[in-house]
Amino acid sequence: MTVIDMEGVEHLIAADLRLAALKAYGILDTPPEAAFDGIVRLATRLCLTPVALVSFVAADRQWFKARIGFPSCETDLERSVCKYALAEPDLLIVPDLAADPRTADNPLVTGEPFIRFYAGAPLRAPDGQVLGSLCVIDTVPRPQGLTPEQQEDLRILAAQVVTQLQMRRAVDERDQVLAFQAAELRRAHRLDVIATASTALLTADDPSAVLEPILRDGADALGFDRACLYDVTPDRQHLRLTHAVNISPDGRERLKRLPFGTPLCGIVAETRQPLILSGLQARLDPRWEVARGNGLDAYAGFPIVSRGELCAVIAFASTRVAAFDRETVAFFETLARLMAAVHERLDGEDALAESRAYWRSLFERLCEGFIVGEVIREAGQVTDWRYVEVNRAWGDLVGIDVNQVAGRTIREVFPGIEDAWVNEFAQVVESAEPREFLRRVGTLDRWYEGRAFAIGADRFAVTFLEVTDRVQAEARRTALLSLGDRFRDLTEAPEMIQAAAEIVGTTLGVTRAGYGHIDGDVEFVDIEEGWTAPGVASIAGRHRYADFGDIREHLRRGEPLVIEDVRTDPRTSSDPRLMLDVGIGALVNMPVRERGRTVAVFIVQDDKPRRWSPETLAFVRNVAERLESGVARLEAEEQQRILNEEISHRLKNMLAMVLSIATQTLRGVPDRAPVEAFERRIHALSTAHNVLLHKTWTSAPVREVVHAVLGAAGHGDRITVTGPDFDLGPRATLSVSLLLHELATNAAKYGALSVPDGRVAVTWRLDDGIGEREVVLDWVERGGPPPVAPAHSKRAGFGSRLIRLGLAGSGGVDLRYPSSGFEATLRALLVQLQHG
Repeated sequence: MTVIDMEGVEHLIAADLRLAALKAYGILDTPPEAAFDGIVRLATRLCLTPVALVSFVAADRQWFKARIGFPSCETDLERSVCKYALAEPDLLIVPDLAADPRTADNPLVTGEPFIRFYAGAPLRAPDGQVLGSLCVIDTVPRPQGLTPEQQEDLRILAAQVVTQLQMRRAVDERDQVLAFQAAELRRAHRLDVIATASTALLTADDPSAVLEPILRDGADALGFDRACLYDVTPDRQHLRLTHAVNISPDGRERLKRLPFGTPLCGIVAETRQPLILSGLQARLDPRWEVARGNGLDAYAGFPIVSRGELCAVIAFASTRVAAFDRETVAFFETLARLMAAVHERLDGEDALAESRAYWRSLFERLCEGFIVGEVIREAGQVTDWRYVEVNRAWGDLVGIDVNQVAGRTIREVFPGIEDAWVNEFAQVVESAEPREFLRRVGTLDRWYEGRAFAIGADRFAVTFLEVTDRVQAEARRTALLSLGDRFRDLTEAPEMIQAAAEIVGTTLGVTRAGYGHIDGDVEFVDIEEGWTAPGVASIAGRHRYADFGDIREHLRRGEPLVIEDVRTDPRTSSDPRLMLDVGIGALVNMPVRERGRTVAVFIVQDDKPRRWSPETLAFVRNVAERLESGVARLEAEEQQRILNEEISHRLKNMLAMVLSIATQTLRGVPDRAPVEAFERRIHALSTAHNVLLHKTWTSAPVREVVHAVLGAAGHGDRITVTGPDFDLGPRATLSVSLLLHELATNAAKYGALSVPDGRVAVTWRLDDGIGEREVVLDWVERGGPPPVAPAHSKRAGFGSRLIRLGLAGSGGVDLRYPSSGFEATLRALLVQLQHG
């Protein structure tokens, strides 16, 4: 059993990750479930206890999903024993709760129900969070606890609880998905009903008769189980039931004639306002007594008003749901509006003409394009279809005069159009199933999204919108993401140019894309190998701008050169043949500027006239800027590499010169030891500088510094180095290098490395102090001669002072001289070493 203080227990209880995991299972305060109840019953039988609980420990209580032999379904945490199981890697077994200091004062131990023995298995989720425990409890002590078999049984049952939790959550997630799918199916069904109803009502003489079978067949899927349709009697004081859905004969008899003001539909007639009611079964309002008696729980009634007069009422009710959701109510309202529109059409000869004009006005005012089409068959197979009618929005969306379309086939209107525009609408007619589409018309270079549905023998209707901007915007966003991913992996400028050109070319659907370097005052452009569409020749090479027209001024000013048609643009129209001969019908040259002058251009070309939208130009500019930045980064890295090599070369020469001067100057010094020590320090300093130069003089990995310095000092095979890697700042790199060099030199002269079997261990770690993190480095020598402390040694000088300055030059040094070998512990703040 693991012992843990109360502060640790409270920390585990309140841990955010644990509480979040518990909340995610959604188990708290849920009704009993047979699967969990069966587990606690089996636990009592296997462990021979009167009490078993499935307990979940929340932030302020413990709650029991299943319990047997225990009076309460939850307790506060003061009474909880299960909270101690949160810290247990395995079972928590307390043979006598009255003798354990953690539970001796627990009110459940000192009072009812006087529990004395406890054994709990942690309920550990797959992510490692402990949610509670499965426990068994007895009212008498059990000095022997549980048998090994009982312990294993308890573990297995706890695992079953966790499995039940996961299955329960999986079922909840499945139900959510199914609910979403059901909602989508209902939405689609409602749209189909609207389409069917609107088509049928267009020519109906009796709208209620047309609508009643549609509602009867789709009631379940549409969200109601009863519906009534009334008209108004000649006295304008009563409603007369004309059609009903799922109403019994007796019910029809009671509802066949209702005075205005009688609940419920009579209220709709009297107020001429929609009436939406929910939770009728729970209401005590006496006005709804009859509705409650008929089992109604939700109601929605709508007046049908034509030309300012009430002409009908349509009502929907449910005995299964307490309230209609917003989408269902909106569907009812749409049907009511359709009914109202039809009644408008039926109100006399003048009203009929006015209604037709109204529907035509609606048809023409639609923002969506609308098509009524009729398929053409050959040998029974649909091979084409002709336009029967289109609205004004259709012409706006496709750019064709609507007066020139009726009676013509789609292949005549759009020569070369993709077969899918025929085949999909043929499937709609054949299957009578509506279909949604998102497709491009290649000859228009436009994207359209819409819905097609059958409206009779060999006829269909289509509503659609142009979504070219949306589709192209998404393609541009995806292209920029792809460009960033590819640039990260490329190390050569030509590769970057090729990648950028390919992505721009394929995204915009042009014939060429590439990059060129400007020579002179925008006189020549040297175009590199870029991207071309299949079958299109490359124009890589040197070209003179003046040969192609008056096109230099924009680029000189740093403005994009944008030409949508080389044959009509005044800058190129005088002689477009050279451009046309190489397949240029439209082009963009996006300038790249440096120090106020154009030095390069990103080139996009198409072989036919093309409109370059502001979004397209912004995309090309974005790519050009990213390419410029990427190439500049590569050039900067190359320049930095060359500079580093030059610095390294000069620094080595300087250190060699310093060493040579020192050697000549100190040639007559009889004691060679200080001279040799100075030379070694110069070498250590050179090693540190080499590491920094490889890292662009910004920082150096500590492990690389340690290995480099100790390797240069010799005896590298007898020095072990371990510790986490982190970066040292430039000053810290030099100070640590000199410090390690002094320690290695001393070990080689006087310590463990002065004998063949001696060894040195260099380790470091990162400690979390009260404030900032601290680096602790240990130098431990073993197998050498016994060390002599400085107080008993004649060795003292620069090296000793250097060691005592520590890792960062600020001390923090502990030197020890046990007989087993010299030891040193050096401390410094991590921030000092990284920024020093």
